[in-house]
Amino acid sequence: MCYKKPLIDRPPIIKSGDIAFVMPKAMQEKADEIAVGLQLICKRKLFGAVYAELMPEFFNEASPDSGVMIAAFVPTSKVLINVLFPGDIDLLIIPYDKEHLLLSQTLVVELKIVRATFIRQDRSPNQFGFSQAQALLACGFPYAGVAHVIVSDESPESAWREVYEATILDETGKCSELKPIFRDMMPSALIGRSFGRLQTNCPSEELGYVAAYLAEEDVWYPSGRSATQNSELSYETMDAIGEFYENNVKRFLDTPTF
Repeated sequence: MCYKKPLIDRPPIIKSGDIAFVMPKAMQEKADEIAVGLQLICKRKLFGAVYAELMPEFFNEASPDSGVMIAAFVPTSKVLINVLFPGDIDLLIIPYDKEHLLLSQTLVVELKIVRATFIRQDRSPNQFGFSQAQALLACGFPYAGVAHVIVSDESPESAWREVYEATILDETGKCSELKPIFRDMMPSALIGRSFGRLQTNCPSEELGYVAAYLAEEDVWYPSGRSATQNSELSYETMDAIGEFYENNVKRFLDTPTF
C-alpha cells in the first residue's frame, strides 16, 4: 500500500558547510543522546547507510527526486495527543518522492548511545530501546526500529591490525591492487558486538535494528536488520504524521537521496 499526501511546503535545504543545529559544547563532549542523534542525521553518508539497513526497499528503489524529512526528538504527544510513552520519538523520518510525502513509509527510530572505550569495549546501553519502539508500533506508526550509536576513544597503535585497502581509480569502479595498511579496527569490533546484542534481544519480527559507529571523519558501515511494515498500521496515525509535518515544517531536515 502507498498512503501519501501532497508535499506543499519544504524546509530550507541545509547544504554542506551550513549550520544545521547549535548546541552547548558540553553536550558533545559528554556524548549526550541529543548531540549524538543530531550528529548522526547531519552526517548524511552515515545516516544514509543507517537508513539503508532499516528501510532497504525504499532506499534501493529511490528515484532521483526522492529523499526523507527528518525531525529529531519530537515529543510523542505533539504527534498523537494523549500518548505519553515513549516520551519522545527520537527520529521521525518521512520519505518523499517528487511532490508527495509517503506517509505509509514513515519510520520512527529509538536511539540508544553506546559509550565505549578501549579498556571497556563491552559497554552497552542501560536499556536496548525495544520497549519504546514496540510502543510506537502499538500506536500505529508504519515502521519502527532501534539504533544503537557507538562513540569511543581510539585504540593505542599497538592494538592496530594489518588490513588491506584498495583505491577506486576511475568512474567505472576500477580498483587498485590491494595493499596492506595498519588501522584501528576497534570500530568494526564494536559494531559487531552491538549488532549481536540487538540480534539476540529483539522481541519482534517487525522491528528493525542497526548498530552504527559515529566517527569524526571516516564512515564505518553499520550492521542492521530491516524493519517490516506494522501489522497494526493506523490511517489515523498516518494522518497525524502528515498534520504534524504541515504544522512544523521548519523542524525537519530535508535529506535528498542524491
